[in-house]
Amino acid sequence: MNLAEKFLNPSIPIISYEQVPPVADKPDALEATITELRKVLPLADAINLPEIRDEERKGERTYKFIPRFEPCMLGARIIRELNTEVVVNRVVVHEPDQLSWFRRAYEGFGIQNVIVVGGESSEARYPGPSVMEAAAQVRAAQLPICLGGITIPSRAHESDRIRNKHSAGLEFFTTQILFDSNDVVWLIQRLNGLQARIFLSFCPVSHPGDLKFLRWLGADIPTDLDRFLLHSKDGSAGSQETCFERSLNLAQRILMDVFDNLPPDPPAFGLNIEHINQRNYKGAVRMLEHLGNLYTNLVAARARASLA
Repeated sequence: MNLAEKFLNPSIPIISYEQVPPVADKPDALEATITELRKVLPLADAINLPEIRDEERKGERTYKFIPRFEPCMLGARIIRELNTEVVVNRVVVHEPDQLSWFRRAYEGFGIQNVIVVGGESSEARYPGPSVMEAAAQVRAAQLPICLGGITIPSRAHESDRIRNKHSAGLEFFTTQILFDSNDVVWLIQRLNGLQARIFLSFCPVSHPGDLKFLRWLGADIPTDLDRFLLHSKDGSAGSQETCFERSLNLAQRILMDVFDNLPPDPPAFGLNIEHINQRNYKGAVRMLEHLGNLYTNLVAARARASLA
């Protein structure tokens, strides 16, 4: 049973590990990434590869853009050498001809699962198709690619967006990194009856730079999270280990809040753990292991309850 066949069975847990592609001109970095992913394989069902672009964003830039290895090429190597499922992200709005990319991804690299990503701003005008338009093109071309999307739980009318995209052919959705349960619980309540899978995304935080980078990326982070995660009771900076443990505990509470507040007919759930920088690699693997066990048990408990 491949990944696409598992998506609509809510009793099957699916865990993905999101790996930023290595720097393009450093072969050693590519080999190190493959080695790291090999260690992750026992804990994850799929490797999620984001597309990193040099985009203009509001606010102070926190890092210099560095070209990355092409996700499809990395994905093909992961499929060939590690024999595991791959999900590739594709930002579709920047070039008009996206169908050629999808054909190349499937026919040239064997990519069968793609997260279709739109632009940063709904007000900007882009030369390429929207997520809905790109999905329609893929479906019209009858390419056997399982399409997914990104969801931002705090965004207005998000449940309507998801339902519309699902009607256009998107079969799974990955949330923005979650640091609060209120918006995602509300969203899941509004998605009662949806026959799609929602991946809940988390990442470890162990340094002030992590939250700064995530805010620059556009993540919705509560204003008091810095004090909660990064500082001790006396206001001094906490250790990286303490910060990580707090972020892990927060992620566990959010995950349990979602499962404790399910509607009568909830969508299927997946778990996505993001590795945002090399400093947090060990933390990401630890989070993958701990949250993976909790998530798997919650899915099993939900399946038993539905049969009772």
